[in-house]
Amino acid sequence: MKLEDLENEVQKLIKNTVMYCYQCGKCSGSCPTTKVCPSYNPRRIAESLILGRWKEVLSSNEIWLCTLCHTCYENCPQNVGFSHVIIELRNIAARAGAAPDEFLSRVRQLAEVGRIAVISKAIERRRSELSLPELQASPDGIPRIMEATGLKLREG
Repeated sequence: MKLEDLENEVQKLIKNTVMYCYQCGKCSGSCPTTKVCPSYNPRRIAESLILGRWKEVLSSNEIWLCTLCHTCYENCPQNVGFSHVIIELRNIAARAGAAPDEFLSRVRQLAEVGRIAVISKAIERRRSELSLPELQASPDGIPRIMEATGLKLREG
């Protein structure tokens, strides 16, 4: 699916949420990501969406920098719920094949073993010491979820 095919979905998201943003900057001022990555700016993302630059937003890495702490949501006087907007933008980008390779490698790992975190040798050893069973791969249902959400993994 191409970005152009998702325009109606993006426009609906903008109309129902982002258009209520009046650019006060409380989201950016309270965002922990902006403190370590000054290029990330939720207010600027909202502005770009409002100005119709949604393809640029979906193609950039900016939407993948958000930690989803929801601080912007808590501080927004308009209740825009920008962290939820980020989630929707990520979903749209993933369906369009615009997700970063790092994200896709984690999803690929989830599909293969049923977890995102790698189980280290130290954890395996500690589990053995505690007489806990060995962790098995359990990807049951993950491919079905990926299919239902429209997420496609690029080969590689």
